[in-house]
Amino acid sequence: MKNKKNDKKHHYFKLNEDDILEIVCHHLADQEELGTYNSKLTFIDEGNDDLRIVAAFGELEDESITELDLFKLDKEIDYNGDHANIPEGCNLDPTNPETREKVKKLLDKIKNGEKIF
Repeated sequence: MKNKKNDKKHHYFKLNEDDILEIVCHHLADQEELGTYNSKLTFIDEGNDDLRIVAAFGELEDESITELDLFKLDKEIDYNGDHANIPEGCNLDPTNPETREKVKKLLDKIKNGEKIF
């Protein structure tokens, strides 16, 4: 992927849907050590700020993957990505002033060598 708009400090990217799906596909295949595979991925956007990707992988020769209804699969499986099991309290909203204040206090404790847990 060539990027013509780089400078010494930054690299800029603007990815379309196919770029994003390809990156996710390769990441998942590498993570699961799938080797050669057949896959199908799609975005699901119900307009409620819950954009997600549903993906299915199978053996390279498994043509049935292409026939899967990923929208149906979406309703049948739970989230299982790397961040799916993070407790709700661990998700920080950096735009929330209370969150920023809590993080500042925790950082101060860490800098002072205090235990935070």
